[in-house]
Amino acid sequence: MRVDVLNTRQRAWVLTLPGWGVLYYVLGYLSLTLDDPGSRIAFIWLPAGVAVSAFLISPRASWIWLFITLFIARLLLDVTFHHVIAVSLGTAFISLLNDWAIAWIVRRFSRGRDDLNKVVTWIAATLLVSAVGAISGVSWLSLLNGTPWLKGLWIWWSANVTGTLFVTPALVGLVSAQIPQRTVPLALSLLLLLAVLISTLLIFARTPDNHQNIALTYTLACLPLILMMVTAVVCNARLGSIAFIAFSAVVVGASWHETGPFYLARLSTEESIILAQCYLSGAALLIIFIRAQKSVGKSDRRSGASQDIAYTLNPENGQIVWNPHASSPLSAELAAITSREGLLEHIPDEAQKVQLQRRWQSVLEAHAVEERFPFMLHLAGRRPVAMAEITTLPVVGAGSTVIVGFWVEEHSGLLHAASKGEG
Repeated sequence: MRVDVLNTRQRAWVLTLPGWGVLYYVLGYLSLTLDDPGSRIAFIWLPAGVAVSAFLISPRASWIWLFITLFIARLLLDVTFHHVIAVSLGTAFISLLNDWAIAWIVRRFSRGRDDLNKVVTWIAATLLVSAVGAISGVSWLSLLNGTPWLKGLWIWWSANVTGTLFVTPALVGLVSAQIPQRTVPLALSLLLLLAVLISTLLIFARTPDNHQNIALTYTLACLPLILMMVTAVVCNARLGSIAFIAFSAVVVGASWHETGPFYLARLSTEESIILAQCYLSGAALLIIFIRAQKSVGKSDRRSGASQDIAYTLNPENGQIVWNPHASSPLSAELAAITSREGLLEHIPDEAQKVQLQRRWQSVLEAHAVEERFPFMLHLAGRRPVAMAEITTLPVVGAGSTVIVGFWVEEHSGLLHAASKGEG
């Protein structure tokens, strides 16, 4: 049964690979139409957000195939724009390695943490890794293509940062169905979505008069942003992502046609594009911090309600006894697991098995362990469940020591999809 489940999930991820490649190509095509003719570097690199999202959402086992798929999409993109293939091989590898590194850092250093921690880790990783990627990429372009170094460095870094900050929240919000949701009437949700779209169209489809008050112009540009914030607060993450994508599509379209409040006659094209980048990135960051705050509050309440999942392990004979009064829907299946070996059989990841056994040994040799330990649990008749052991402690009595562990069910949350083999 578990093998069938794993094979089904692997086939599903294989089928999504072409979709990621197509999305990478389409957004890359849009980005390269806005590139700087002098440096051949796009002012905003939207595929960076696609790649980071794909690595965050996909299981680690599929990362190599995902990297290859996106690499091919990037090369096809360069062929479409008649770029020199020798130069493109280096830039494609550096760009995708940059995106992979951001996702790896987020999953490695925020595992088991709350969503606010994940968001801060993601932002820091994006800023720092993009700087390293910009130095490497522009050095390569300067060597082979004569790209101006300082100007190229700034454009590459800002393009990758804004592309990641702008695209990743929207895609992860669409795909991660397990982000805590708030139930609101569908009519209200659709009304807010329509309000965001109409207000953005009205403001960005026109070009401001050169004599118009610039303060009024930028104040009006805040109206769609305010409506976006309201949508993020009252609607679920998926609908909020749809609203943000619609909002962003209008802003990007305005940039394409050089309309909207950021295309004042007194500003250069480059300055206008930078303003639009900051606007969209700021909106994305506001939305994801709102989601994180909502998620933290709901996660605390959810964890408090499910901490009654507990087991007692006798290390001498390996017998396991579960809390019979647990209210978890997993209680019946867990009660059937009565031995240490039986529990380990339901954790298919070998690294997680070893880590759990080391945790038990550490408790016996030293003291209680309160570090959160996330793992995947496979129970018969159920889809794989993301769990976390939040506390493991020794209980001494009658000349022997038993181990007591407390579990909660994990939820994907922001910028992180629970998957097999994380690390």
